[in-house]
Amino acid sequence: MSVIYLQRSEQLMALAIIAMVSLSISLTDWVQRALPLSPPIVFSSLAAVLFMYWLPMLVSYLLIRRVAISHWFTQYGLLYLAIVAGTLVFGALRAQLLGIRALEIAEALFIALPWSSGIFVLTKFYLTQKHLKDEQLLRQQAELRLLHSQLNPHFLFNSLNTIAALTSSRPAQAETLVHNLSAILRYSLRHTISGRSESPAVNLSDELLTLHKWCEIEQCRFGESLQIEFKIDDALLNLTLPAMVLQPLIENAIKHGQKRPLCITIRAHLEQGLAAISVTDNGVGFPESVLAGDALTGLGLAITRSRLKLEANAELTLSNLPNGGAKAQFVLEESQC
Repeated sequence: MSVIYLQRSEQLMALAIIAMVSLSISLTDWVQRALPLSPPIVFSSLAAVLFMYWLPMLVSYLLIRRVAISHWFTQYGLLYLAIVAGTLVFGALRAQLLGIRALEIAEALFIALPWSSGIFVLTKFYLTQKHLKDEQLLRQQAELRLLHSQLNPHFLFNSLNTIAALTSSRPAQAETLVHNLSAILRYSLRHTISGRSESPAVNLSDELLTLHKWCEIEQCRFGESLQIEFKIDDALLNLTLPAMVLQPLIENAIKHGQKRPLCITIRAHLEQGLAAISVTDNGVGFPESVLAGDALTGLGLAITRSRLKLEANAELTLSNLPNGGAKAQFVLEESQC
């Protein structure tokens, strides 16, 4: 069992919730008894919040933190005894305010039992759920780092092969493409979860600038047999999306289109209030096994599908066009614009 730790905002929220519960019970009691809302009753209700709940919770929490108490039974015992002591103090103060007898120790022990149990169990439940959520986030970050470590060498290998094909025949152009590749790799490292950026998300406009550099590399390799067209809605240029997710889709179309000349179109448009991003080609289309979800055509698509799910909660859908060709599309919320 771990030591209880709550952030300042969580501490304030816990105190606010217990105050609302206590005052709601007091208000219900006033209504049922038809008691007038007199200053002594108001002060008594506020004293109950302060001495029965707030002070015991704060004192026991600080003791648990200071002494580093990790055993749950000792943690609960401290809270219970603190609430018992606070209840006795409240009982004495209420007796002075309302002119009634003070609470006996046995009564304080009985009153403190359900409250301390409820507070302790709910706190432990909240911390357990928070811990599970943190673990899930860490697992997702670890998975993203793994995906990026797989993607970068894969992307580098294919791009270097393209440049290598030009070094002997067109060295000047190959040099230009090396600079393009350098800019692409710098962009990739800057905007991935394994880089230094706080967020892997980028604007669509920045993504397109880098994508044009990559497409230039591919078009130099294939010449007129490869045509790439961009149809982008200007209203979506500020759309945020995971970095380097479009390049694997184009790379897959080039590799598996199996038709020359191959025409690839990258579209970004609004569709029923959502931002639809697609890559289409006039190739042979996806095999039935891919459309059925039994397999993907390569590592790039598998990585992109996982990244979209983890980083943008978006699904990559694959389909074949009626007149031939393949389409890979994902949809993002317009609020990301």
